[in-house]
Amino acid sequence: MSGVLVTDLKQWAYCQRIVYYRQIMPGIGKPTFKMQEAHRAQDLIESLEMRRVITKYGLDGARRRFGVWLSDDKLGLSGKIDLVLETDAEAVVVDFKLTSGDPGENHRMQLAGYALLVQSATGLKVHRTFLYRIPDSRVFEIPIDDRRIQEVQIALTAMRQNRDLEILPEPTSVRARCVECEYQNYCADVW
Repeated sequence: MSGVLVTDLKQWAYCQRIVYYRQIMPGIGKPTFKMQEAHRAQDLIESLEMRRVITKYGLDGARRRFGVWLSDDKLGLSGKIDLVLETDAEAVVVDFKLTSGDPGENHRMQLAGYALLVQSATGLKVHRTFLYRIPDSRVFEIPIDDRRIQEVQIALTAMRQNRDLEILPEPTSVRARCVECEYQNYCADVW
């Protein structure tokens, strides 16, 4: 069984059908303008962030690693982390987002997935993560606790079950999300 991408955890919390389409019909989604702009903005932020001090994360002296790819066969999870900060005592995940809203449940799920990968790879505890909102450079601290980790594990199990049984999940109840979705043409029951 191939692993699950951490970004699928984010999508699972946003709309479970996105994960279904990616797993069952890979390659059919067309990146939206917003998705393309987010990638360009993220590249710019990474280049700027390399020159900045990291006091905003409360980890002066931490080692910084950008664009860290991690995979764990036991977890069945993999993903690319924007920024990992490490001290001798802890590791912290930073995810850059081109969004105007506050962190949602989908972002929290993604950060918890990254935390699991970092803990597995480094042996360091990840008790907190950060979402860096690109448009206004605002930083949000997102704590990681046992409840959040359990939610990730439940989501991973459900995603695998849906994929293996080819179960089409219900669409998101937030129909505004469907308007800009890369898979909107495949949800005939919504439109």
